[in-house]
Order: sequence, then structure tokens, then C-alpha cells
Amino acid sequence: MVQITASSKRLSSTRPGRPIHPVEAPSAAFSIQPVQIDWDRLVAKRPTVLDTINAMPAYLLKPKILMLLDAEKQPTNRLILKLMWATGARVSGVLALKPTSFVDYSYDAGVVLKTLKQWHGSPTQKALKRSPKSYIAIIDQALEGRIQIYLYKGPFKKIERIYPMCRQSVNRHIYALVERGGGASFVISSHKFRYSFAIHLLLNERLLKYLSQQLGHKTVDSTEINTNVFTVDGTHFMDGVDFQ
Repeated sequence: MVQITASSKRLSSTRPGRPIHPVEAPSAAFSIQPVQIDWDRLVAKRPTVLDTINAMPAYLLKPKILMLLDAEKQPTNRLILKLMWATGARVSGVLALKPTSFVDYSYDAGVVLKTLKQWHGSPTQKALKRSPKSYIAIIDQALEGRIQIYLYKGPFKKIERIYPMCRQSVNRHIYALVERGGGASFVISSHKFRYSFAIHLLLNERLLKYLSQQLGHKTVDSTEINTNVFTVDGTHFMDGVDFQ
């Protein structure tokens, strides 16, 4: 993981051994209550959501994502999938990552993503320069550790892409992974991980504005389509409302 010093200078990748952050986090904190989610219920109702809402993009829920991640044994492919799931990045954004894209503020860590649209093949230098950026915190300490090990084993130059492959290669790996797992009722590509990330944050009651910024959308309107996941399961909002 690339470290950030007090002077905010980026340093080169360090030897793995401190995948977590020992420095005490700042005292200021936001109070966000954990959400209890009935995954079996949501999985059962997902076909109805997709069948009744034309504009709703096909998505996966956490249990299926974790099954796919567990089934992927190739370390590089697994790390790519994990990054897409944990950050909501487009596959082109993940494939554009460099060692300097990862930052470590001692008390937490994250990745700076360029919010690239999907391209055929690899993103061009011109596309990389004009793309806006977003910072995504990485709270999974196991993922931090995998990133550090991957960067150290490279080793990669600071300006070198750490994944020298194209979007089609990633999708082929996903198709094969899904096929080995028994198939699916719709095509599962890399972009489904992005939709699944959005749905996951909404189910955990994160603000739509925050999600929009994380996804790199120009307006909240582009993000709002994902809220249709709540349409069928109206009980999520009706619990506790008294009509008597």
C-alpha cells in the first residue's frame, strides 16, 4: 500500500508486513448504525424486481458475490473482482490502477479511481488524463493485505499499470467462473459488480448523494435507478408505520 506522509507526498510501495493501520484514527466519527438484512428474502424477491421494473439493471446480492469470490482461486483475477466489488469501480477503472493509486493515511487506506467509461481494450492515455477521480476507502483489512502483497511481488514502477490486460479478458474469466458454478439466469459481466456495489450500499442505508459520488456519476439521477431495489419489498419502509 502506498503511504502518505505528513507532507502528503506519495512514497513507493513498501514491503508487506503492515496491512492494517496502527495509528489511532481521528476522534471525530459519524454515527452510522448497522443494518440487519434478510438476504434470503432479498434473494427470493430479486427475480420479481427484475421482472417488474424495466429500467432496473440486473444485479447480484452479497451472498452470490461472495460465492463467486470464494470460487475464484487465481489470485490476480480474485483481486480484480474483489476491487470491483469493494469499490464499485468500472473494470476499466480497475485496469487503469497504478501503485500510486493506492494510498495509506496510517489510520485508514483507500484507492483513487479514475471514473472511466468502459472502452474496447485498454484505456488510452488521453482518456486517463481527462477522467475525473474519486477516492474510495478500503475498510477490508484482508483486502489491504492482498494489495500490499501484490504490489510488493510485482514489483511495479510508479506509473505502470498493475493489471496489463483488457476488459474482455476479465469478462471471459467471469463467464467461466459463473459457468463452473452452475450458470445464472442472466449474463454476469464485470459491470454487474458495479451495480451490485450500488445496491449493497443502498441496502445498508447509505446516502444516495454519497453513493453517486463514489460511483463518479455527474448527477444523482444516474444513481437513483438503483433505488428500485426497494420497490417490491415495501415492508422495508412500512415496518413501524401505524395505520390504526
